[in-house]
Amino acid sequence: MVPLIYVCDDDSHIVRAISMKLKKAGFEVEGFRDGFCCWEKVQQQAPDMIITDLQMPRMNGLELCGKIRTFPSTQTIPVTLLTGKGFEFDHDEYMQTLKINNVMVKPFSPKKLLTQVQESLNITNDVIA
Repeated sequence: MVPLIYVCDDDSHIVRAISMKLKKAGFEVEGFRDGFCCWEKVQQQAPDMIITDLQMPRMNGLELCGKIRTFPSTQTIPVTLLTGKGFEFDHDEYMQTLKINNVMVKPFSPKKLLTQVQESLNITNDVIA
């Protein structure tokens, strides 16, 4: 079964770039423009993993993680948080309280992101199919 990953960012270029990299590696990917849209879809179909931006309209990445961790059916979904805040953002606190698996500072390496996705999902090869 092909892992399903939700990519959530208000920058469509980032969603497109991440989606292309993950699809090329064999993942199924769905993109969202904000945390609210992603959360609505999570309630219908839980993904295997979520990659979300920190700062977005309507529902930011931390709010999305908070919702995900609240419900037993979604609380174990691995989450990678993307941020442009770098050192301004105290990610250690949020990683612990919201159980965020990884934090990546923008700009980030798509190859490194793919490696983190594979590690989060316990996948050892480059191609899923």
